[in-house]
Order: sequence, then C-alpha cells, then structure tokens
Amino acid sequence: MPAMKTSHSQLLETLFGCRIYVPLALILMMISPSSGYAIPVQGLYQEEIAVVNQGDQERRRAYTEAFRRVITKVTGERRWLQHPQVAAAVGGADRYVAEVSYRSSGLAGQQNGMLDVRFDQSLIDNLLNQANIPVWDNNRASVLLWLTVQDTDGRRVMLGSSSEHPLLDQVRQFADERAVPVLIPILDLQDRQLVTQDQAWTLDADALRRAAERYDADSVLAGRVLVTPAGELVGFWQLIFRNDVQTFDHIAAIDTYMDLPLDRASARLASHFGLVLSAFEREDQVSIRVDGINNLQSHTQLISYLESLSIVQQVQVSALRPQGLDLNLRLLGTRQILTEFISLGRDLQPVDFQPGQSVGDQLHYRWTR
Repeated sequence: MPAMKTSHSQLLETLFGCRIYVPLALILMMISPSSGYAIPVQGLYQEEIAVVNQGDQERRRAYTEAFRRVITKVTGERRWLQHPQVAAAVGGADRYVAEVSYRSSGLAGQQNGMLDVRFDQSLIDNLLNQANIPVWDNNRASVLLWLTVQDTDGRRVMLGSSSEHPLLDQVRQFADERAVPVLIPILDLQDRQLVTQDQAWTLDADALRRAAERYDADSVLAGRVLVTPAGELVGFWQLIFRNDVQTFDHIAAIDTYMDLPLDRASARLASHFGLVLSAFEREDQVSIRVDGINNLQSHTQLISYLESLSIVQQVQVSALRPQGLDLNLRLLGTRQILTEFISLGRDLQPVDFQPGQSVGDQLHYRWTR
C-alpha cells in the first residue's frame, strides 16, 4: 500500500510547531505540503542588521552587510558576490537603499539596535540582469533534510522536528537568512516505516524519495554524521534532486557544520530554477490541454492557479471538453520556463513530457488537486 500524504492535522502541527524552519512571515503564507504548491518567500530584498549606534559609519557598514545578504538570497548562491559588477556595487550599497527604519534594543543607556534596510528591487534586479546573473524566483523549491548522527558512544539517532540539537539550530538560522524552505521530518511511525534508521544511515535513495513524496519536497538533503572524540564532525552527504544524485564528504567543527551542505543544496536549486531576467523579455505563446477538469470548482481553481504564475500574462479558454479544458497562454518568457514553474507544484502533472525539456506548441497536463 502506498504511503499516505501528511494529514491536515499533522500539517498544522508542522507549520505552527516550528517543524518547517522558515521565518514566521513565511510560515503564515505557507500552503500545505500535500497541496503541492511551491513555498512563497517574502523579504528577499530586505535585511535587518544589528548596529551599535546610528552614526554614519555604522550605518554604511550595515548597508554593505545587508546588501551582501540580499544578493545571496536573491541569487541563491554566495559565489555571485565575487562577480566584478556585484563586487563594485557592494561599495556603493547605499545607492540601492529604498527605505530604512531603526528600532532600539530597549535597554536604558544603550545605543544598540537593529537597522531594517529595504533595497529597491528594480535596481537590484537591473544590476543582476546587466551582469547576466540569474535571479531565483520567490516561489522556491523545498528541501527535505534527513539527518542521522552517531555520537562518540556509537549510538545513532535520526534528528526530527522535535529534536533538540545544535545542528538543527544552524538549519533554522540558514533557512531564515537565505529564504530557503527547509523541511524537517516529523519522524512519526509512518516516517520510520518509510525510512528506517539503517536506510537513513546508508542514505538509501529510494527510501528517501518515498519520504520526499510524503512531504511533497522538491529535493532531499540526507547526511550521516559521525562525532569524533576530538569533537569534529565527519559526514557523508547525498543531495537528491529529480534524477540527479550528488554525494560529497564534509568535515568541520560543529558550530558551522551545516553551512556547507545547506549551501550546496541551495546552490543546486538556484542554479536550476534561477533565471536571467532578460529571459522574461522574450514573449511566447503556448496551448495547454488539461485533463481532470470535471466541475466548476476545478475549472476556477485551474484558471486561478495559472494566472498566479509570474510568467503567465494572459489565460484564454479555447475549448471545453468532457473532463478537460484547452487553453491558450500568453507568456512573459519561454514555454520551457513555464514547465519549470509548474513543476514546483503538484496540481498539474505532465502527461507525456518532462519539465524543462524542449516542448512543442501544446503541453498536456492532468489536474490533480
């Protein structure tokens, strides 16, 4: 019998029990993993930086730090900070600032506080577009993290959403700072049947893919980590995204251990879904045949879903069929880009092609909501 999807009650526990580690603003906007939508993130062009005072020098330092963080969030990859055009812009970060607000620490006699810096999105996007650097859309693919740790006494434990562990604290911080939706398994009975401890330790790709289906995760980052007597962590990692499986070793101190694995997962997804904005300047049209539309509700939901995609400029119904619809879409981008956007959800499943591949004038999908 196939594994059941996460129930609605489990979802609520997942969202409001801090089981998906993203900022509160994101949690409130999330849709159930079982509904299949990509997770929308907010605040990509905004950062809050701790400052010791409100002087000009400290403010310029905060602008620079916030600018670097925003570029990393928007592109999904730290490497773009080394691009000559971006590196030159870092020194003049104040030119990209749209709005600033300050809040004090609240402690009497102290000047410490937080500077909230919001950058002008159009200026940032224009900088990246001129540098031919891809931007990762705010509808972001999710990462299911499956982590097993072996202590110095030889005891192994899978880390779940209720686990207290410094590695999970690092996960929370990374997901918050980089706007990457990271899902932590509940590790209930169903999870432990899908992925046993032995399968988790051996990084069984088939078992991990089954778990990803339960959480509707777009990728899986799984690791087995050994704590050495010297306090270092030695791990072997596996990143699963569609048919691609990457493996790598990682040795580091515990306080920064999760940075590299999570950064690799983020970079992999960003490199796949990130798009140079000039690609949206190339308009395209495509027809879509959608099966599984059998009532007014599904008809309305389909139209609403397609219109919500940033690449779709216009939706027109060309034909009504028993159990289906034919539509014409006007796009701000290519039809291949459209298939990638749709692949982030689960409501439209391709019938005779794979997302991202070269397609003809008509796409065939099945509505599964």
